Amino acid sequence: MTFQITPMALVVASLLFHQVNRHWEYGFSGVGHHFAPVFGVRLPRAAAVFGQVAALPLALAAVLTVPSPVGRALAVVLAFSWMLATHRRLSDHSWLGAVVAAVMAFTPVHLHPVLAQDVLAGVYLTAALLKVNDEYLFTERSAGRVVTAHYFRLLGVPVHRRLLKAVPTGVIVAEFAAGLLLCVPGGERWSLWLAVLMHLVFGVSGNFPFSVVAMALWVTAFSPDGRVGLSGGSGAVWLAALFTGLLGLVAGRTATGRRSPSWLYKDFYQGAVYGALCAVAVSSQALGTAPSGGGDTLVHALVALAFVLNFLLVIAGVKLEWSFAMFTSLRPFGRSWLERHRLKNWPRYYALTLPARIPKPLLREIDPQFVYLATREENVVHEGVVYHLEAAARKFHVSFAPRVMTVDPLVRELVPAPTEPPQPAPRRRFLGYPALAPKSLDQRYLV
Repeated sequence: MTFQITPMALVVASLLFHQVNRHWEYGFSGVGHHFAPVFGVRLPRAAAVFGQVAALPLALAAVLTVPSPVGRALAVVLAFSWMLATHRRLSDHSWLGAVVAAVMAFTPVHLHPVLAQDVLAGVYLTAALLKVNDEYLFTERSAGRVVTAHYFRLLGVPVHRRLLKAVPTGVIVAEFAAGLLLCVPGGERWSLWLAVLMHLVFGVSGNFPFSVVAMALWVTAFSPDGRVGLSGGSGAVWLAALFTGLLGLVAGRTATGRRSPSWLYKDFYQGAVYGALCAVAVSSQALGTAPSGGGDTLVHALVALAFVLNFLLVIAGVKLEWSFAMFTSLRPFGRSWLERHRLKNWPRYYALTLPARIPKPLLREIDPQFVYLATREENVVHEGVVYHLEAAARKFHVSFAPRVMTVDPLVRELVPAPTEPPQPAPRRRFLGYPALAPKSLDQRYLV
């Protein structure tokens, strides 16, 4: 059996894969929580539930069943409602997939392979460049070292210190090579194989959703007519799915302790989906790319401009997240580019105190685990989250007593700011920085 889907449908499906994975890992107990909205607008519980559960399945259905600009526009609206309902953090790959899907909705289908290839090149090149900082390359807090050591601990395998030191450089070289080869005529084949191996490592070590979104773009990049042909009877696809599914089952680790049967099924399922997409990408790539029919130069220019602006916003410290670059060791505070405080409108962080009594209805609005973490002595909370926490607390006549914090370079941590009462009120803010951060500037912290 053979059928075809559009690149936009494939990208939306990869976002749905991400959301299914989240519900599989965390269950549905937190569905409807929206106490830390990414975009700063807290939704009613019903709207949050709709966005977190139903929006992406409906978006995929719209793309598949209404093959017209109306269906694509409806899918974009539904995908945005999912993003609006996301709280605490919108992962880099979710942001990436949503942006690409939105652009695909309003551009000719024959340009989608060009768009996907340009976006992949931009992702890999900027991911590598953003990692070229002292903290990532040389310190014990390097995200590359921390993630690698954590994964080996989960496997129960000792890791040599020299390997940990080499990982950051290796990741930068691999990402930069993948991006550069995509820009060199004839280098696409090698870039694809490098990406397949690189994303397989990312997947088994805990982030198959990112790998699936990336591989959906690879499949699109090598679909010459702008349509993705998936063959249900292809032996190579089934064999690749089985192989990577078993690899995910054996080597996949995202949690400590014994994995439950449900967790094992999830690891196999994630690996199988990734392997199937890899097989489709490799078989599609062998066909070669065809002329797009015009518009390539404009796509190249606009995608390049978008990535340059995004890169400059990160360097300027305007934002930390949504950089299309995972685990860069760019922290809100610490020995990195961002400890500069050049911005007048720099986001504030607050220390919170657990109220003497916590009304039960409040804990139905705010996850008790988050309340525990947000009020711990060693943590501080982004003001955009504090704004909504305090609004919820005031409804029940309690307060988390937020105290604004500032960096003390001598003790290397955030300390109460020398301000006279009353404290500056937390502002409703877009979460361009982490919702929760450690008070210590030297504490290992992944972003």
